[in-house]
Amino acid sequence: MTRATPPDPLTDPRQQAILGAAFEAFRNYGFRRTSMDDIARGAGMSRAALYLHFRNKEDIFRSLAAHYYDTAEQSVRAELRPGRDVAEALPAAFAAQAGELFEALLTSPHGEELLDTKYAQAADVAEAGEARLAAIHAAWLEAEAEAGRVDLAPFGDDAQALSETMLTALHGLKAGRPDPGTYRASAERLARLFGRALAVGN
Repeated sequence: MTRATPPDPLTDPRQQAILGAAFEAFRNYGFRRTSMDDIARGAGMSRAALYLHFRNKEDIFRSLAAHYYDTAEQSVRAELRPGRDVAEALPAAFAAQAGELFEALLTSPHGEELLDTKYAQAADVAEAGEARLAAIHAAWLEAEAEAGRVDLAPFGDDAQALSETMLTALHGLKAGRPDPGTYRASAERLARLFGRALAVGN
């Protein structure tokens, strides 16, 4: 199988190696079939050394999920810059939120299992991460509305509720596990639809 390496998860090289190896093992074999031995082997260390960093593969999976949201938060913040045209900002933010890790999952034969595992093993991590992303979008919408660049009035002047609706719609595009190209195109269309509706003067 082709190798798809996620972004460096942590600054500690050993933890980078562990989470990178775990990502590859989960993507290629699925969560249930992956063992701690598989991860240790991929990271180039003993199983005993692996246990010095993580209690079990569930702990590793939760760390991967947390890293995904940390990376997504940084990437989305970078795209939602003050004053950036909404027609450019939202498509870029939606694309940044998916990231390399999510696209790699779409190409994995175990993608559905891994997405299910995220909510089984890391539901609290996902919930907190989604809330952070919605808050970033809401803060940006509020700032752009105050600057007169977007109009929230048709949507109840509620930036938080609107951001949650936008991200719920974005997540809906994952249904059926589309290929990465189809997902990217759909996410861009959705973002442009929201952008057109929000931009002042449209």
